[in-house]
Amino acid sequence: MRLNPMLARGLLIVWFTGASVVLAAAPVLTSQVADHPSPYLAMHGQDPVHWQVWSRETLELARKLNRPLLVSIGYFSCHWCHVMQRESYRDPALARLLNEHFIPVKVDRELNPALDAHLIEFVELTRGHAGWPLNVFLTPEGYPIVGMTYAPRDQFYQVLDKLRQRWEADAGQLRQMARQAQSEWHRLREGKADSRSSHTSPRHSMRVQTVQLRDELEGGFGQQSKFPMVSQLRALLWLREQLNDTSEDAFVRLTLDRMASQGMHDELGGGFFRYVTDPGWQVPHYEKMLYDNAQLAVLYLQAARVFQSDHYRDVGLGTLDFMLRDMWRPAGYFIASFSAVDGQGREGFYYHWKEAALVKLLSPEQLKAARAAWFSDQPPRSEYGRLPRWQDSPAGIAKRLGWSETRLKQVLDAAREKLLMVRAGRSLLPDDKGLAAWNGLALSALAAGYAATGDERYGKPAKQLAAYLMNTLWDGETLVRARDGDQVMAGATLEDYAMVAQGLWDWSRQQASCKGCKERVGQLLRVAWQRYFKDGRWVQSDTPLIPMLGGRVALDDSPLPSATAVITRLSQQHPGLKKDPAIQKQVKAHLDAVRDTLGDSVFWYASYLALLLPAQPVE
Repeated sequence: MRLNPMLARGLLIVWFTGASVVLAAAPVLTSQVADHPSPYLAMHGQDPVHWQVWSRETLELARKLNRPLLVSIGYFSCHWCHVMQRESYRDPALARLLNEHFIPVKVDRELNPALDAHLIEFVELTRGHAGWPLNVFLTPEGYPIVGMTYAPRDQFYQVLDKLRQRWEADAGQLRQMARQAQSEWHRLREGKADSRSSHTSPRHSMRVQTVQLRDELEGGFGQQSKFPMVSQLRALLWLREQLNDTSEDAFVRLTLDRMASQGMHDELGGGFFRYVTDPGWQVPHYEKMLYDNAQLAVLYLQAARVFQSDHYRDVGLGTLDFMLRDMWRPAGYFIASFSAVDGQGREGFYYHWKEAALVKLLSPEQLKAARAAWFSDQPPRSEYGRLPRWQDSPAGIAKRLGWSETRLKQVLDAAREKLLMVRAGRSLLPDDKGLAAWNGLALSALAAGYAATGDERYGKPAKQLAAYLMNTLWDGETLVRARDGDQVMAGATLEDYAMVAQGLWDWSRQQASCKGCKERVGQLLRVAWQRYFKDGRWVQSDTPLIPMLGGRVALDDSPLPSATAVITRLSQQHPGLKKDPAIQKQVKAHLDAVRDTLGDSVFWYASYLALLLPAQPVE
C-alpha cells in the first residue's frame, strides 16, 4: 500500500525539533506480565522493561502521567518477536528509557485481534508493510503517532530517544498531528468504501486476479514469501466443483503438491509450518499454528474429493492426526501453536538433521532411502543440518533405487519412526491457549475428517471440542475468546463468533445427535449481528478502549476466512435465521454493499465468491 502524502507529512514532522519543555520525574512502574496465563506475555516477565497489560487502567495511567504509550504486539511462536526481545527488551539502557519516559504495553495479538488489526492497518498505511513484532507509539488518548515492525537495538533506541525529545518539546502538537492523521486515515478508508466497483462479474475478477498473482512455475501466490492462501484455493476448488470450471486445475494441483512435499510441510511429524520465505517452498519459518493446520486439513480433504486423490486425502488426514497427537489437550481443546524456536532459542533446530546423526540412527538400507527421498546432496540450508523434504515423487525415487514403491514406503516408515523417537527428546515450546475462533476452525476440520472416514478417532474429539465451545467458552449470553481455568483471558471478537458458529454448524451436519449445536449456532449469529454490525459496517470489537475507525463493509480472508462472509453464509443456511425477516434484511443489505464495493477485489475476499455467484453448471 502506498503512503498517502498528507499522512506521511504529518507523521514525519514527529522527528523535527521544537521548544524544550522537560516533564517532571514520574513514579517507576512494575511489570504486570510475570506469570501471566498467556505464554507470550509471561515470557516477557523477566524483561527489565516494566510491561503493562492492555487495559482501561493502563490508558488512564498514561493520561495521568502524560506519557506516550509503546504498544508492542507479538505472539509466542513468532521468531522475530523472540529476536527483538533478546536484542532490545532485555537491554538495561533501552529498558530504562522506556520505563522512565513511556508507558510500555505488551500485547498478545492472539488475545487482542481487534487492536492488532487496527494497528496493523496503521503501520501498513504509513510504512507500506506490517508484521510482528508490531511496535506502535500512541498518544495517551490512543491515537497512533508512528509505528514499525522489527528494528535492531540501536535503531530502535534512536527512535525512542527522538520521540522522547519530541514529546517533551511539544506534546500538544504531537497530539494534534496524531488526531489529524487518524482523521485522514478514516477519510481514505471511507473514500475506498464509497467507490463503486465495475460491473465485472465476481467470477471473472477472481480468474483475472488469480492469473495476475499466481506463480505458474512453483505454485502459490506471489514471487517472494509463500503463504497457504487457503481461502483463495478453496474458492478455486468451489468453482471447479460447483460450476465445472477446470481452468485452474493444473495450478491448484501444483500448489497443493508443492506445499505438501517441500519445506512448508513437516515430512516426519506431519502438519504445516506458517509460511516459507522463498518462492520455491524450501525455507520455512518454523512456527506451527492451529488455524493454518485446521484450514489446510479441510483444503486437502476438499481437494481429495474434487480430484479423486488418495494422496490429498492422506495429507488432509495426516494433518488432522498431527493436530490430535501434538496439539490436543485432555480438557477438550487444541492449543494455539508451537514456537519457531526451541528452549535454547534455536530456530528450526527441532526439525533438522545432520548427516552424522542420520548415519548413527539409520540402517544402511534406511539411510539409502532417506538420502534419496528426503535429504539432497546439496549443502544444508541451516547450520543445524537438513530439513526432510521430497526430492522427487515416490515413484521417481523408487525407480531410481530400483525398488518397488511398497518397499520404499516400508523402509521410509521405519526410518521415520527412528527419527521421530529421537526428535521427541528435543524441546518444542507450546502456546497452550485454547482460542475460540481457532478451535472453531479445528472443529470444522474434525467434521471434515469424520465425513471422509466415519472414524471415531475424529468423531470422539469433535464431540469433546463441541462441548468445550458450547459450555466452557459460552457463558449463557456471550462468548469468551479464551479461559485460564475459571479466569477469562480475553473477551470474544467477531472472528470468534463466526468461526465457532461455523465449527458447530459443520459438526451438526455430521452428527445429528449434537444436542444444542444448531441452537447455539443461531444464538452466536444473532449476537454477532447485534453486536458487530453497526450502520451497515462490521466492527471487530464493540468495546474498543481507544478511538478506532468506523468499521468495514466486509472483512477480508487473511489469514482466517472472512468472518463477515462466514456469518452471512450461515445466516442464509440456518433454519431459524432463514425465517427471520430482520436478519435476512440485514443479509441482503450487506451483500448489496459487498457487490457495490468489493466485486473487483474478490480475490482478497474469496470467501464471498459462493455468496455472490449461484451454484450452477457452466454452459
